[in-house]
Amino acid sequence: MMAAADPSCPFNSQCFCRWRSCCSPRIPRVAPGRDYECMPAGADDSPAWSLLVGFISISAGNSNSLRLHRFHVARSGRVLGRSGDALEILADGVDHEGKDAASQTWAVVATPSPDGRSTCLFSKVVPLADLRRNPPLRPLRLHPSLDAGGGVTVSPLPALPDRHPIRPISAAGDLWAPYLSEEFGPSCPSRLVMLRLDSGAGEWVEAAAIDLPHGRQMPEGVMRSGRTLQGYAVVGRTILLSLQPSHLFFAFDCSARAWAAVATAETKHARFKHSETQHTHYVPISDRGVYVEEDDTIYFLSGSFVNAYKLCRDHGQGQYRMAPPTRVDRVCPFGPDDGYGFLTHLGGRLMCSVWISVSLRCNCDALHVLITTFRVKGNNGSNREPFVPSGLKIIHSTCRRLDMLPNRPRESDSEFCFLQEFHDGSEMPLAKKKRETPMAPSTLLQVMEVATSSSVEESSKMRACCRKFLNELPYSTAIMLEGSAIQTNKTLYIICQLASCSAVYKITILDGRLPCHDKTLKPLCTMDTFICDDDEYELMNRPAPPWHFVCNTEYIYAVPRIKNEIYEYSLNHGTVDLVPAKRPDGAKLSIALVLQVGGTTIGISDTLQGVYHLHHRHGWKYRGTYGSFDIEKKVDLRGYVVLSNDSFMVYDGNTNCCFLLDLQMDRWSVVLPFVELTRSLEQQTEPLQRRCWGGGFLSGRSVLVEGFIYTCGDGGLAACELIEDGESWFLGDQIDLQFPWRKYWERDQMCFDYVGRDAISGNIMFCVVQGHNNDYDPHHGVPMRITTVQVRTERTQDGKLRPEIINHVDISTCFCDRDEGKVWTSNCFAV
Repeated sequence: MMAAADPSCPFNSQCFCRWRSCCSPRIPRVAPGRDYECMPAGADDSPAWSLLVGFISISAGNSNSLRLHRFHVARSGRVLGRSGDALEILADGVDHEGKDAASQTWAVVATPSPDGRSTCLFSKVVPLADLRRNPPLRPLRLHPSLDAGGGVTVSPLPALPDRHPIRPISAAGDLWAPYLSEEFGPSCPSRLVMLRLDSGAGEWVEAAAIDLPHGRQMPEGVMRSGRTLQGYAVVGRTILLSLQPSHLFFAFDCSARAWAAVATAETKHARFKHSETQHTHYVPISDRGVYVEEDDTIYFLSGSFVNAYKLCRDHGQGQYRMAPPTRVDRVCPFGPDDGYGFLTHLGGRLMCSVWISVSLRCNCDALHVLITTFRVKGNNGSNREPFVPSGLKIIHSTCRRLDMLPNRPRESDSEFCFLQEFHDGSEMPLAKKKRETPMAPSTLLQVMEVATSSSVEESSKMRACCRKFLNELPYSTAIMLEGSAIQTNKTLYIICQLASCSAVYKITILDGRLPCHDKTLKPLCTMDTFICDDDEYELMNRPAPPWHFVCNTEYIYAVPRIKNEIYEYSLNHGTVDLVPAKRPDGAKLSIALVLQVGGTTIGISDTLQGVYHLHHRHGWKYRGTYGSFDIEKKVDLRGYVVLSNDSFMVYDGNTNCCFLLDLQMDRWSVVLPFVELTRSLEQQTEPLQRRCWGGGFLSGRSVLVEGFIYTCGDGGLAACELIEDGESWFLGDQIDLQFPWRKYWERDQMCFDYVGRDAISGNIMFCVVQGHNNDYDPHHGVPMRITTVQVRTERTQDGKLRPEIINHVDISTCFCDRDEGKVWTSNCFAV
């Protein structure tokens, strides 16, 4: 039975402002009674893995024990059971020789056994009469029963030598135990030793040793704590050891039984000498890191952050090297003062993290457990392009509890010791699980999956801090990404204009997903499109843009307002050419707007009379037009939409009107609001052109999709129906489509493009981009917010698709590597 949640507990409070402040929008907010899951319909929920949680607690009366808890994960990635359930207690007081009340278990380290069906652990049992005594670790083998109600069988392992610190590691079919001597100073170099369990002889034998260089000094705190050996990861037949200082790593080849130092960006200069002022970008691996072969990446949990390392080896010289880690994402907002967790690898790309509130200050009777199954997202990876992690794809996130009856342990004396995985079927031990683990490919899951979440908060029950958070920060709610059946593979080219130049960037959109999250983008090219002398105000508040960008299937053109030349960027070859574009003789042509209509590039001057077509050989050629209104008046063109290969519409800020040009007739028409047509029919009069108010509707490049025009709007997109009546055109009422992801979306700073449509549901997908200059990061550059959104539609009687609601398919924050001040994301093109 689920225990009642204490509303005052910081874990139970369901306070989403902390989640949104600390975690990326990809990480769903969960709490007891509120799960998140995102998996394909009809997913296989049969038990696939049992996960063993080892926990030590010292309660009232100084009684302590190692207790084993268990939960199950299905093949789909779903954590079985219900939110708020207690983890099953598999065994209590685990000890082979029988520990009496005069001793305490202070520490336990564990590893899966080589056969994958048991756990090998080393426990440290200290007599209470002599707490300074440092006895040898006690090696045990645990055989958990996978049957319901089964317990644990404990058997001893050969005794260990009197060396510390030491831990078991299972790799290459053997059980290993490394240790580092606690001897420091110029005359006493430390010695790193690897032991191997010789099962035939029933003893531990020395496999290899290496002397560390003279003069290696360790931090004083590390010497007192004894935690020189931080953690490890097994990569094939290589064991990677993480030591203190945090940039110190060693690799052990199990086949050659040889040590090698791992070169890092700092060991090249540190020469094993510690400096208090030395800045490090490396993070020690805590306990056990996991290697995912599909990603060729080591993952580990540091606090609540998932980090990634890539271990590289030069096979010619046998040299190992490793770059600083990639911080992938944060699974929850809780910090080291609240608790910590471990990470394990289940199969394929599926991983599971378990975080326990060991140090959280609350009055709850049980400890809180946050279990999250996920895959790491990134580029596809290939022989030429290695896999680069960019974020977490959460499969299931749920809150459970860890009952420690009869008494809750004292926070300072409880320890989450280890997390071990077992396959629920005896036919495939973990040691042999490879790619054959029947997990569906990532791309198929992303096409089919649907995200769900329960227990959405009512505003009346919202905490004061959350209300304040919403009032002060640009969020309206927690973000929920929705699945999409629109299958597309598009390349999005983004134009970033700076004061001195323009840069073209490229990202991919695969079925609505954005693999560019948290990446720093490199420009495909730069063009000398000078605007102003570092005048950021002039760049961002230009009355008329001095450069215009258009795109067809082969080129992106950068067209100046006055100069007789244009830049031509080839999408196929990646080259930039400066080509002549001669203006008509004797004409002082100032181009106010450029657009691509079918296969023709069209420029419009400061009046609607000045329409020009671009011919590559002859430059700009004038095309005469006419209309029933004064087309010689100056206009302030602020937006446009291409309606067909023969027509387009523009918005004039001076008159607040929209005008349509029919290229077959070379005729301009006023586009009236539909309410004017209704009024004229009711009063049986002609529509009045002076009522041509367009509401400032079109902003920049807009698109027409299934009878409705979409454009950028403050806070999201806006849509309006285009209605044809004979030879006249009308605009329906504006429909505001506000984004749930509120990140200061400003229509003048945004750009977007059409991505695709689902023929069955009628859903329409767009990709929206905006630079955020106020959030400039000196280490990465100017951030760009990018989101793919899906508009749900309803088919009208005349066959159009009327937009009803908009939701996010994916969201991403990436960076353009520019340090020249503000950036204007003026255009983007999905090709």
